[in-house]
Amino acid sequence: MSEELKLFCEDADEQLSFMENALIEMQENGVDDESIGALFRAMHTIKGTAGMFGFDSVVGFTHIAENLLSEVREGKIKLKEEMIDLFFKSKDHAQKLIDLAVEDKELDEDTKKTDDELQKILKSMMPDAKPTEPSEVIIQDEESGDEGGEEELWHISFRLKPHFFSSGMDILSIISFFSILGEVKHLLFVDSDIPDINSINPTEAYIGYEVLFSTDAPYAEIEEIFEFVIDDIELHIFKADDEDMLEALIESCDDKDGFRDRLVSSGFENVIALQKEPLKLEDKIEKTDEKQEESQKIESQKTEKTVSVKKKASPKSFSLRVDSSKIDQLINQISEMVIANAKVTRRADVLDDNELDESATILSDMLEEIRTGVMNIRMVQVGDSFNKFKRIVHDVAKKVDKEIDFEIIGGETELDKMVVEKISDPLMHMLRNSIDHGIEMPSEREALGKSPKGHVSLKTYPDAGTIVIEISDDGKGLPKEKILEKAIANGLINENNNLSDKDIYNLIFAAGLSTAESVSDISGRGVGMDVVKRNIESLRGTVEIDSKPGEGSLFTIRLPLTLAIIDGFLTQSGDTKYIIPLEMIQECIELDDHYRKEMDGNEFINLRDSMLPLLDVRTYFKEEKTQSKRENVVVVRYGDYKIGMMVDELFGEFQTVIKPLGEVFRNVPGISGGTILGSGEIALIFDIPKLMEHKIREIN
Repeated sequence: MSEELKLFCEDADEQLSFMENALIEMQENGVDDESIGALFRAMHTIKGTAGMFGFDSVVGFTHIAENLLSEVREGKIKLKEEMIDLFFKSKDHAQKLIDLAVEDKELDEDTKKTDDELQKILKSMMPDAKPTEPSEVIIQDEESGDEGGEEELWHISFRLKPHFFSSGMDILSIISFFSILGEVKHLLFVDSDIPDINSINPTEAYIGYEVLFSTDAPYAEIEEIFEFVIDDIELHIFKADDEDMLEALIESCDDKDGFRDRLVSSGFENVIALQKEPLKLEDKIEKTDEKQEESQKIESQKTEKTVSVKKKASPKSFSLRVDSSKIDQLINQISEMVIANAKVTRRADVLDDNELDESATILSDMLEEIRTGVMNIRMVQVGDSFNKFKRIVHDVAKKVDKEIDFEIIGGETELDKMVVEKISDPLMHMLRNSIDHGIEMPSEREALGKSPKGHVSLKTYPDAGTIVIEISDDGKGLPKEKILEKAIANGLINENNNLSDKDIYNLIFAAGLSTAESVSDISGRGVGMDVVKRNIESLRGTVEIDSKPGEGSLFTIRLPLTLAIIDGFLTQSGDTKYIIPLEMIQECIELDDHYRKEMDGNEFINLRDSMLPLLDVRTYFKEEKTQSKRENVVVVRYGDYKIGMMVDELFGEFQTVIKPLGEVFRNVPGISGGTILGSGEIALIFDIPKLMEHKIREIN
């Protein structure tokens, strides 16, 4: 796939996402001009870019949808509930058409049938209820107020700026798009600026075009043909009979290579007419009445804008689309630099060289800034990705005849883009389950004294170096007895097990366990929740369940902020060095004689009137005893739990590049990865959630 086609796909996805969000906003908060405008602009942009690539099926369909949206935007048609559903279907169909066009595939029978049906419905909703051909479109431009009408002749002149080719756009695709709006009467290729062969820079552009164009479209719509390259060209658009503008254009070209004569020989009738009666601009201004001249200026401002499109030089913030693999490669390189820098820093300490030590410190600070900056590139607001769940909730609720009030809280929270992508499917599965299994039918809810409309929320917030995602509903809760019964029947547990409520709820993550009374196309086969948990754990995350009969359920997912580099705290226990994620650490204390006396053989200490369970790292990982006279406790917190990690040595903060340990060590309990120290030694990274889970089970 070419770079241009990739950009088209990304832009189309973005526009379809805008469209879906606008439709959801209409459903939730009612119809307003802003949402209608967003719908119209999305369809219009897709039609324009698809036309540049010659995707006729996309252009044809989006054009008809755009026609109807134009009528809605102008207030000629009122947007009703059934039309919102229709535009949802139109959005999905446009996505299908784009996918087929990009893959260069013909429309299959089902897609053709859907295309015909949707076009028929869209056309039937037009005020005159008559099918319109693409050349008959009339779209009101908000800015100019020009509504179009009869066909007019326009003169379009544009020159490519030297850097044009770096924009990635194909100028021939842009020219071919003229046929969507009207008819190109004459086209002149301008090559007068091409230097001699010895002076040519093959990466720069030297050419331009003159176009005589017949259309009923307004100025603004003609200008939009160039909206993706507006900063990369010098553009002039004016009506062909505007002698002042034409003469100004010819004079600005200094009549290079007989520019005027070339226009005449190429069939530009407006220049031919101009030559019959040569125009002297100074004479015309002298003869023109001041009042008439002012009137012409006002009229020109209303309908045509200025001939030369020049942007004011003002500070801008630009967004760049970058392939994620490039960011991943950059992060990998920085990770290796972090390891190499650790070696340099350690060598500087060994040599006791002040200048080398100072340089190593400066390098470390700079590397830290670069690392933070690159990691921030991968951080995205979760709300942008989570908005798609609104559509999923809407569709599932409609399918099961339930009314759902869905709320996204904390959409501004930032998370690694890779984590966001990988958590998407588990979240979708859990939301579908909440609607299908958790929320009761409206009649059942009313009988229980609840609102007929169920409530489901997706909440995100940062906590202790992690990101917490909560899915909650106000439904009937999880059937504890039924889960226990099914688990016993499936041989997952025996009848004599004395499980806590939390342990029973966690049984739903077992493969094949389902409490659904019937199987639907949404859920009920006992497939999925085990995959959900496995996917979350593969991201070094955890999932917990809390449920109350008749009140609802709460699923709490905790995820690391990033999967690549973390700030760690280096410790040692026995002969092995370990890393603890820094943001989980609350404090470090010495396990002195006072605390040892308090323990009296138990693995608890009283820390400021609070009982703190201790995990002896040496014992847990079967480390050899050392001669260290000091023993330390690192107090860590994860969620609502705290434990103390008993270690021998504390070395302080350490930039930690997370490295996988390979298949052999992948399932070692309590270890999530490894890193390389400046000395070349391997340090293991603690999996704090797993260690806490072990300690809690041990206590219970």
